[in-house]
Amino acid sequence: MKKTGENRFSLRAAIAAVMLAATIAMGLFAPSPVFADDTLALRADGPEIQAEAAVVMEINSGAVLYAKNSTAAMPPASLTKLLTSLLAFENASLTDTVTCSYTSIHGIGSGVTRVGLVSEERLSLKDMLYAILVASADEASYAVGEHVGGKMDTFLSMMQERAQSLGCVNSHFSNAYGAAADDHYSCAYDLALIASALGKFPAFYEMAGSKWYEIPATNKNEARILAQTHAFLRQTKTYEYAIAGKTGGSVNNTYSLCTYAENNGMQLVAILLGSPTNDAAYDDTISILNYAFENYRLFDLLDAESQMSSTYTALFGSCPMFSAGSHELVYTSDSASLVLPNGADISQVTKSIEYYDVKEYVHGENIIGSVVYRYNGQPVGKTSIIFNNPEYPMSQEDFNAVWPLFLIPPSSLATQGGEGMQTTPSEPDAAPEKQEDPADTAAQKTNRKAMILSFGLFAVLYLTSLTVIYIVVPMQRKKKYRRRARH
Repeated sequence: MKKTGENRFSLRAAIAAVMLAATIAMGLFAPSPVFADDTLALRADGPEIQAEAAVVMEINSGAVLYAKNSTAAMPPASLTKLLTSLLAFENASLTDTVTCSYTSIHGIGSGVTRVGLVSEERLSLKDMLYAILVASADEASYAVGEHVGGKMDTFLSMMQERAQSLGCVNSHFSNAYGAAADDHYSCAYDLALIASALGKFPAFYEMAGSKWYEIPATNKNEARILAQTHAFLRQTKTYEYAIAGKTGGSVNNTYSLCTYAENNGMQLVAILLGSPTNDAAYDDTISILNYAFENYRLFDLLDAESQMSSTYTALFGSCPMFSAGSHELVYTSDSASLVLPNGADISQVTKSIEYYDVKEYVHGENIIGSVVYRYNGQPVGKTSIIFNNPEYPMSQEDFNAVWPLFLIPPSSLATQGGEGMQTTPSEPDAAPEKQEDPADTAAQKTNRKAMILSFGLFAVLYLTSLTVIYIVVPMQRKKKYRRRARH
């Protein structure tokens, strides 16, 4: 009996060893995320800063003017509220009434930032956003998330989808206000994308640039005054170009900060993550914003086009079907601009034209495509192509019937610096076009090969263990039974 017990023990140990080897193999060969990093910036130089990660982005063009560890996953803390606010601006009205649920007040834990809201208290969405953007109120963020999504799970899904549509590369949000969690992370580049989208709303600057705000009396509370948490806007620290911002608070004894600044028509947003002290976050912000203002130049798109090609006169050729007197029915955004490093040759800028597949064209303006400008492979500007439909709604089929192939002349698809390309139609709300990074492509191929190898090895080891359990073991038992039967 002892010998049989030893055999069983040895057999179980062998099976366990096989399964352990399979697990280890999966760990060794499992691919890890690899992202393009500071090659996103138009220039490789820039000031040394204390923060672990940072990005400066030009809001209108999406150009990255400074980057450090730009795609490294880190806790976003209260900068999470940038995405919460963006979804509120995009999916609700400032006049909406938001009611604080019991969970929004009592279910967010301790050690959070509050402005004294209570269960069943009702505020306008405008007042809630002031509470979020001025005083960084956690309970207001939760309540707004429930209001916009209907329930929190739905809102969290909306956060993921919106981040993806913006082109975020390394983010996952598991709450609406920034509580620390293993599955709640973002990176400086992604937060700059979110902040840039939020910066398209004029009301945001009024809110996020306020030194203080008074919430009027509600059904549960007297009027109260909120104090700005961002030092540049509270004016306890000085930076003359700051126009709005959002503090990120402290996580793991580090600080994060978002600052919007404007100078000479250039609108920038700076994101810092992992700063060792609060003071260092502000010092670093001044350093990288000044660097961007001093080393880059903003071009009006029409002026830029005139310099990019001596033969270029207009994006669209003359077409009677798309003209009404002197008013063209197809045109580009008026406020479009691009950003280039000082001394850059503007003739080296290339552009690509993309058409969108729109199901129905409503009366009025319809975005039917975009023009993306690049310098050294990096995006430096983008403008929408707009079709102003003066008639009743028309389908894509109706539109295609009158859309002239020569509306955009082939000459507009090339510049002196190189040829552009006409891309295939896509949905208008798809993620903004991103330049494919060779390092990304190579990493993805490596990851795929590693994954195939790891799963192949696991399958072999797993089948081996099944063979031992269901074939070898029964055969050994049959042999033992036969030997016993002979005796």
